[in-house]
Amino acid sequence: MKIRTKIQWYSSLFLSVMLVLLSIIVLIAFLWISIEREQDMLENQASLIEENVKAKDLMSGHSSLLEPYTPDDGMVRVFDTERRLVNIFTDEEDLQELMIKSVDEKGYDFSKVDGEYVLTYRYPYPEKGQSLGMIEVTQTQDTLLDHLSTLAIVLAGSSLLVILISIIAGKWLANLILKPIALMSRTMTDIEESGEFKQIPLSDQSKDELQIMGVAFNRMIGRLELNFNQQQQFLSDASHELKTPITVIESYSSLLKRWGMKDAAIQEEAVEAIHHEATRMKQLTEHLLQAASQTVPAADMEEKVELHSFCEQIAQTFRRTGNREVTVQSEFNEIYVMITPSKLEQVIVILLDNAMKYSELSINLIIKQQDERILISVVDQGPGISPEHLPHVFERFYRVDSSRTRKTGGNGLGLSIARSLVESFEGSLEIQSELGVGTTVTIILSHQILI
Repeated sequence: MKIRTKIQWYSSLFLSVMLVLLSIIVLIAFLWISIEREQDMLENQASLIEENVKAKDLMSGHSSLLEPYTPDDGMVRVFDTERRLVNIFTDEEDLQELMIKSVDEKGYDFSKVDGEYVLTYRYPYPEKGQSLGMIEVTQTQDTLLDHLSTLAIVLAGSSLLVILISIIAGKWLANLILKPIALMSRTMTDIEESGEFKQIPLSDQSKDELQIMGVAFNRMIGRLELNFNQQQQFLSDASHELKTPITVIESYSSLLKRWGMKDAAIQEEAVEAIHHEATRMKQLTEHLLQAASQTVPAADMEEKVELHSFCEQIAQTFRRTGNREVTVQSEFNEIYVMITPSKLEQVIVILLDNAMKYSELSINLIIKQQDERILISVVDQGPGISPEHLPHVFERFYRVDSSRTRKTGGNGLGLSIARSLVESFEGSLEIQSELGVGTTVTIILSHQILI
């Protein structure tokens, strides 16, 4: 059974039971109150008889004395102490068949005479402390039962109408409550069948738990789609990047196997190509591993680092290996900061490596202070980056020009890793570029400066 049907029928069943119980309670309360009212009326009639009619007159048998005190459709009887009927007045002959009960106990009786229900009140009347007999006042309860029947019919009709309305309202309520769930189920089915990520269309009018669930579902789908797209991009770019060096290595190793061992020129060419591609593949693998491990917090300890000599040492390495002019400019002869040296070195190496790839001219590494911050800028004189690409250069595997990065060996991971490393020691990374002029990437450090 569907949840919609369960909600509809269970709610209607619950309402029906509650209405039946309520109707029973109302009928019982009405009957109870009505009988109490009838009892009070009969008791008042018996008291009036005792107060206004003398005992000897009651015992005399003159029924006309009882007529003013007899209820409509009722009867008044007087008994002596021996249960003998001494006086009676009634317009209903059927009531005379009413059984005679105790004549010395005060009380009420609800009984049935010739198919009619009657209420009887017995009232012992004394005179000077002696019991003389019993006054019995009786009245039929047809009117009360008619009213009770009418009330029962009204309650039954009202309950039936409410139940019918509740069935319709239950269906509407079930549709309202289950609409987000139904949309979610259809969306899941569509995602499973089509393989495309979809979100539930939601309105901002409702702020209930189902709305919150729908928002959470859409947020989850958004994250899954983002992660899936990143994974697909990661796999496609990584496979594309790794395919080329592997193919080159395989080709040159086959060339060596066939003719290279006898030809020195081919051997030198093959070894150089294999070494170059192996080195490039190693760097790519390291970048991939580094990018994948950035979610794990580093446990490196901060140290006191003198930035000018630190940057000069890194620049010297690039001068030797890259055969390029790399100058270090600083506003201070010495300036110290508390930082993790390995992370800062890795960031500077990535920035210098990028600068050497995209620039054939000299590279400047500039250190300066701005307010309470230290700025380390790597400035190249390359072709620059167009404005539409600048917001995306820190994204993983983003490449401004695929053909150019293929030529230079770039894989689009360097700046992403650099930004993650800088953020890990509470810094930031900014980039400025102008086409035809060059690019400046700046590391902003907010650590305590020790001059």
